[in-house]
Amino acid sequence: MKKALILFLIFLAIILNGQSKLDFLKENRFDINNPYFEFPQDNFKVIGFGAIHGSSKTYDAELNLIKGILKKNTIDFYVSETNFSQAYYFQKYLETGDENLLRELVLEFQAIVSQEGSIETFNHWKNLKKLNDETTSNKIKVLGFDVVNEYKFPIKHIIYLTKNITDWTERDKLESYLKDDTTNFGLNNENLEKDLKLFIESFNKNQSKYESNIEDKFSFEFILYNISQNFVEERDREKIIYENYLKLNELLNLKEKKIFMKYGYFHIQKAREDNYPSFFTRLIENNIYTEKEIITIMGYLTKSEVLWDKIYDNTGNYKTFTTKKGYGIGDYWKEYFKGINKLKKIYVSDMTLFRLNKENSPYRFGTDLIKIKMFLKDYNRTKLKGKNTLDFIDYALLIRNSEAQRPIEELNEKVNH
Repeated sequence: MKKALILFLIFLAIILNGQSKLDFLKENRFDINNPYFEFPQDNFKVIGFGAIHGSSKTYDAELNLIKGILKKNTIDFYVSETNFSQAYYFQKYLETGDENLLRELVLEFQAIVSQEGSIETFNHWKNLKKLNDETTSNKIKVLGFDVVNEYKFPIKHIIYLTKNITDWTERDKLESYLKDDTTNFGLNNENLEKDLKLFIESFNKNQSKYESNIEDKFSFEFILYNISQNFVEERDREKIIYENYLKLNELLNLKEKKIFMKYGYFHIQKAREDNYPSFFTRLIENNIYTEKEIITIMGYLTKSEVLWDKIYDNTGNYKTFTTKKGYGIGDYWKEYFKGINKLKKIYVSDMTLFRLNKENSPYRFGTDLIKIKMFLKDYNRTKLKGKNTLDFIDYALLIRNSEAQRPIEELNEKVNH
């Protein structure tokens, strides 16, 4: 009898908790497709948005979020998973509208996020440019903290910054790579890596000869520093992203600006799942920002597909691509986020935003939307012991019926034919 009563009380608690969460979600949901949508908070310094890569509607959601934020706020900087030089040239695209440059950028961007070398990424930047052009003051500026995973744009940036120097052999060698259409700018090009090392060594030995003719010494040395991180035995991406933020904060006073960051799921978590801290966790743990000054919006996919792999032939020519849905993207009975069904029950559009971080939030208890349920596996249950949803995220964004992104090479094929 006692055992039956305990089981009944547990069952009742589960039901009541579920009902309270559903009621809470109903009161705190937003259709971000609505042109009148305004982001409900303005007391932030950083907003991070992340989702599984490769979904086409993720970009639509991001643009709607930015528009909703701009209704009541400014965004000083836009940060995505780009290195410093890629960000510099994405900014150039926003200023010039040069779509040949944009296509080059998207092709190289996939070196860090393979699924985002897509037509949708190309169109997203076109939409950002349109939005920026419509903004009369305080236009968004692009910034990048990420590691160097391709050398084309860092070298292009170096050549631009040293354009007034004509007697630098090692520089001329780097420029020759840009002039050769067959150059592989990947990290696996040993000859290119050797010439980059020689260039950096040449600058270090002859700084007094060259530095007065370098257009922006901070940017130049920052690029060299980040390239040199590829020459260490074990590169720590998250540590580099964080340290790059610190360096740029000193220059741009980022701590006092409003920043929108688009990163993958892990990077924008506000707490540790295990011993390795994400970028956002480092910002909080090192007292750069308080927990309340950073807002994390996590995207969740349902009934959607993502771009998965690009297929190339033995000579490196693009052939076709594959997509994935269900298992692998957290939307399958063998693999799903705990509590995701509550969002699926009460969505109001194909892009429904749920605010979780209100004072009375039931998400201060339990690990809904963070814990991943996998059939016969403990994916992160043990790691999350003693933690709750709001330790990690502030908002959940349910994205429904999204098609997969399409490779940028498909656009090239259409242009060429």
